[in-house]
Amino acid sequence: MLFNTKVLKSGDYMRKVNIKILIIEVLLLIFLLFNSFVFKIANGYIIGGIVLAAFVLTVVFTGLKPNNFRNETDVLLNIVIYVLAYYFLTYFFGVFVGFVRTGYSLTFKNIIRNTGHILILILTSELLRYQIFHKAEKSKICFIIGFIIFVLLDVSIMLNIYDMSQYTGLTKMICLVIFPSVTKNVFLIYLTLKVGYKNGIYYRLLMELPTYLLPIFPDYGEYISTLLRTVLPILIMVKINNLFNYFGSRKINTSRYNKRKAFVYTGITAVLLVIVTLTSGYFKYEALTIGSSSMSPKIEKGDVVIVRKSSEEEKSKIEKGEILVYNKDGRIIVHRVLKRVDLKGNIKYITKGDNNNSSDGYYVEQEDVVGTVYLNVKFIGIPTVALNELLNK
Repeated sequence: MLFNTKVLKSGDYMRKVNIKILIIEVLLLIFLLFNSFVFKIANGYIIGGIVLAAFVLTVVFTGLKPNNFRNETDVLLNIVIYVLAYYFLTYFFGVFVGFVRTGYSLTFKNIIRNTGHILILILTSELLRYQIFHKAEKSKICFIIGFIIFVLLDVSIMLNIYDMSQYTGLTKMICLVIFPSVTKNVFLIYLTLKVGYKNGIYYRLLMELPTYLLPIFPDYGEYISTLLRTVLPILIMVKINNLFNYFGSRKINTSRYNKRKAFVYTGITAVLLVIVTLTSGYFKYEALTIGSSSMSPKIEKGDVVIVRKSSEEEKSKIEKGEILVYNKDGRIIVHRVLKRVDLKGNIKYITKGDNNNSSDGYYVEQEDVVGTVYLNVKFIGIPTVALNELLNK
């Protein structure tokens, strides 16, 4: 009888906690719904502040849930592996489909300004997610409303990008924001229930901050890029679920992630960095795909050349016979220097494609020079050329 009394008291306590969580959720849900269709506040700092206030209320009224979970490190390592593999594969195939430059300034000041609200929103929303789904873990209605809230948080940040009052804007919001948000939040809820809030924060930092930190992105188009980001969290969740099944069947062997695997993952990261470095255009060396046969047989159509950019001083010292890379009417030309001309101290170049019958018929000015060809990699740019020709028919 004493046992039943304790169970009854425990049940009453859980109902009270669920009611408090539900009230906080409903208030936050009302705000987010009004915000999506009336207020249209897309300021991350304001939204982050409101989420922080909701988190504080859950702590005040229901207490703080301790974040003590086993297997956090194992789960985090799997997340990092999958995210690195995702970036490696997307950037590798980006060599074939091309790249687009970021629209964000990469100066230190602007990086801080662009990422500040994202960092706040990631931290506050994952803390709130942790409180909601652990404190109200037996309430289906709290789960459902909580899930809707976190999807609406993603929508709120994109309100200035897509106008939901227009059919096109609403369609894009559904396809490009809501669909990936659904799978992302299913995964993050799974993470917070299994290993607490820390891994959710790490995952979001790895997936959301590069938008503001990387100079280029593979040009798959909005819908393909969104599809990839929609599928990724599901793949990771399946892998982690298998990992927990493994933990349940045998004792955890903490040494299985050995030095060999660490070396492989480091290599993947290094290759990814090389691809980003060579295709971004922000560094000393840059990769370019050749789209014509004017330099055949030395450089064939579909080859990728590594360009060594020239400083202002180096531009005046390029010699006859070097393969020059320069801008001409908005196009990048890769031709050999046929003649170096000194016009009263102003160095100009006459160029010619090795496969052309005559010179280019104009002077290449120093300000148009990008650099010289440092290395030629055969044929790996053929898919890029073929796709470009197909799209421009």
